[in-house]
Amino acid sequence: MAKTATATVTKAATRRAVEKPTKAAKADKADKPKRPPSAYNLFVQAQMKPWLEANKDKSVKEAMVEIGALWREAPENPNRGKAVTTRKPKAPKEAAPKAKATKAKKAKAPAKEEESASSEVEQAEENEDELES
Repeated sequence: MAKTATATVTKAATRRAVEKPTKAAKADKADKPKRPPSAYNLFVQAQMKPWLEANKDKSVKEAMVEIGALWREAPENPNRGKAVTTRKPKAPKEAAPKAKATKAKKAKAPAKEEESASSEVEQAEENEDELES
């Protein structure tokens, strides 16, 4: 079967929508002024170099942990003294609907249902036997 025109148009439209930004768009981003550093960024910049010089055997990761602890009680911290708020966990995404079963799968499915139905009947009979004794 030959490809239809709509499939070609759809692919082209998808390609254009997903294309990487052009050089002109990148140039516009370069002209945009940078956001000024936050109070936390300035605090970390001021604390990092002296901390690393004093603790040469420690890693940058450990430095960030220590500086973060200092930040909690720093006078520059606008949230100092406030209760720590925790983020709510995101709700799990719903599972995507499964594809329709093929003819082979449909043929196997009733057999499984019959097996489960027969096992349910057997369990019910066993329960009745236990109740009688």
